[in-house]
Amino acid sequence: MIKNYFKIAWRSLIKDRQFTLLNVLGLSAGLACTLLIWLWVEDELSFDKFFEKDSQLYQLMEHRTTAGQTGTSDESSGMLGEVLRARMPEIEYAAAVAPPEWWQKFTLSAGDKNIKATGQYAGPDYFNVFSFKLLAGNKNKVLADKTSIVISDELARRLFNTTENIIGKAIRFQQQQDFFVSGVFEKIPYHSSTQFDFVLSFEYLKDIQGWVTSWNNTGPHNYVLLKKGTDIASFNKRIAPIVTENSGDSTRSAYASRFSDNYLRNTYDHGSRVGGKMEYVRLFSLIAMFILVIACINFMNLSTAKASRRMKEVGIKKVAGARRGQLILQFLTESTMLSLFAMLLAVGIAWVLLPAFNNLTGKQITLGFTPQLIITVLAVTLVTGLLAGSYPALYLSGFKPVQILKGKFQSSVAEVFSRKGLVIFQFTLSVVLIISVLVVYQQIQYIQKTKPGYNKDHVIRFNTEGKLLGSEETFIAELKKIPGVVNAGFTFNNMVGRNFGTYGLGWEGKEPNASIYFEGFGVSYDFIETMDMQMAAGRSFSRNFGDEQTKIILNEAAVKLMHLKDPVGKTIHLNDRPHQVIGVVKDFHFESLHEPVKQSYITLTGGGNTWNKIMVRIKATQEGETLARIQQFYESYNPGFPFDFNFLDESYQKQYLTETRVGVLSKYFAGLAILISCLGLFGLAAFTAQRRQKEIGIRKVIGASVKSITVMLSSDFLKLVLIAVLIAFPLAWLLMNEWLQSFAYRIPIGPGVFFIAGGSMILITLLTVSFQAIKSALVNPVKSLKTE
Repeated sequence: MIKNYFKIAWRSLIKDRQFTLLNVLGLSAGLACTLLIWLWVEDELSFDKFFEKDSQLYQLMEHRTTAGQTGTSDESSGMLGEVLRARMPEIEYAAAVAPPEWWQKFTLSAGDKNIKATGQYAGPDYFNVFSFKLLAGNKNKVLADKTSIVISDELARRLFNTTENIIGKAIRFQQQQDFFVSGVFEKIPYHSSTQFDFVLSFEYLKDIQGWVTSWNNTGPHNYVLLKKGTDIASFNKRIAPIVTENSGDSTRSAYASRFSDNYLRNTYDHGSRVGGKMEYVRLFSLIAMFILVIACINFMNLSTAKASRRMKEVGIKKVAGARRGQLILQFLTESTMLSLFAMLLAVGIAWVLLPAFNNLTGKQITLGFTPQLIITVLAVTLVTGLLAGSYPALYLSGFKPVQILKGKFQSSVAEVFSRKGLVIFQFTLSVVLIISVLVVYQQIQYIQKTKPGYNKDHVIRFNTEGKLLGSEETFIAELKKIPGVVNAGFTFNNMVGRNFGTYGLGWEGKEPNASIYFEGFGVSYDFIETMDMQMAAGRSFSRNFGDEQTKIILNEAAVKLMHLKDPVGKTIHLNDRPHQVIGVVKDFHFESLHEPVKQSYITLTGGGNTWNKIMVRIKATQEGETLARIQQFYESYNPGFPFDFNFLDESYQKQYLTETRVGVLSKYFAGLAILISCLGLFGLAAFTAQRRQKEIGIRKVIGASVKSITVMLSSDFLKLVLIAVLIAFPLAWLLMNEWLQSFAYRIPIGPGVFFIAGGSMILITLLTVSFQAIKSALVNPVKSLKTE
């Protein structure tokens, strides 16, 4: 019996090639899209999940309450983990880390090789907390010594051309000090949110940067490995007052957050997780489901539309004794077989498109036929087959044989309305996707065109190291003489993201117990001019006014928060040292446009700080030549250090990399949804024209024009699309308005996106349907009537 079902299903699919082709194309496109999205979602969900004790690995965070608002930070004192481990028996291991994001790259030397590599400082138990695979060395001892360095196998090959027998070998760090290889770890997996090439001892960092041990300074990250069975709620309650006890700051409280959750759920509102990248995981999962549903609706509509062709088949089978359950099984076999063909084609399409998909998403996804993937593919195939075939199976098997064989069967009102409802649902989803793509595109364009309060274009930045340390002013003075260099200065802030700050600003009128964070910018002379920052009041730092080390510049947000009137000339205290306000700079964005401009200050800093970064503005018309000249000058001035720089605007745009990729992917997915919907519409139009061919012939005989027949056949479908457009508009507005709320600075959703989406969908519908309508209207009426 089962063999017979497959044989009949195969014959049915072969007999109606147009029906089969349309369904296979629609389903395979939908399934290929679903497969690619599933691979992307799986990849996102797998980040930081590979650690052996993932469920016990936590990051210590801080809640900070200011003016009734609670913020969350992943930074704290470098002492937090160490102190907690001594006091909390639940902690098995703890490690403080100065993460790679603090730095650009360091220079490492071995023999005659000088290379740039990404590194971090970490506590002695780092490799006990994080189970990165050590190929050489003891995880309990590799960071026990202040002169130890643990390197990746990839870095070992770059420095020594081998990974064998390199324990104890010297590596010169920044051409200043020798560190000795104590361990070699396997290259950090792609699915790690933190990427680095080497690790130095955090104890060494304490010696050269004593501020990391201060409870009133933040910056280091702290991680703990908790013992199995630890009640995290109880643990968090007990550690909450630790920061306050040691810093005296009642606005700060500690808590532990599962480390592997932070990659996707890294956005907070009043101390609670509210989204982050997980929102995009949910969004694309929803898009995948929508596209698959649209493809299934095509199958349902085409199957029910061509039901008239199979009436006699069902009637004869029922007269011959076939039960309804057997008929249902037969039709489900057909839909599942079709789904299987579509899935095989979809896997091929996904395999071909995967390199381009990886390029768009910045991923390294592979289509390996793992048991998990095979099970998922088979499950999706089965569900798709059952979902797509369920309604047609129930509908076709419900025909009454007497009415069918007498030729009295007519489409029911419920059938017509259900088919129209499915078409409306299809195009509603398509219009929502079009509007979403347009809004995302406009917001990304707004971000890219919005000036951050300084000129980020044609500015390069590089670290001060080697001979540059302590001679920044001399270097910059010579640098400015190079043709093509417009201006230059240095700062210890990256200009992108929060880097350094303090709670130590005091002013007249400040509430005694208020603890308010200010982002700090230590800059050189000419830096403000180099960045084209605009002064709202007062002046910038100038050599014409003598020593300016005790002068300070505030941004407009700081002046507003401090309630200062005519701030220029007033004295405020920075870490208990008096500073005179000499100017107010117009607000500039040092965080992404997701955040409002925060309060910040600018002071004059001297050279010799390892955090300093030189910023150079170059002429746009001479960019290549100027960069070559700067590199030549740098390498002659600072031998032994490779010239490693990046463009400031590229770092700025990286803040919106996720949104940009979402916009690009949404565009393709929306196009695919429209294509699948149009395939279904094309098929429905063809079957409608075929079913009404006698009516069309009679109309032409009595004088109907091709135009009137085309309008008649097209109008029914156009009405459905118009209804879909009207339903989609408010839904799309609600969804995109919610998405835009994550940006402090955002576009309004204007009527233009709705006109474009609605107009384009109506135009696409007309083009799709009119082809079949005109084709049917041009048929010789004698032929159509004779055929009937």
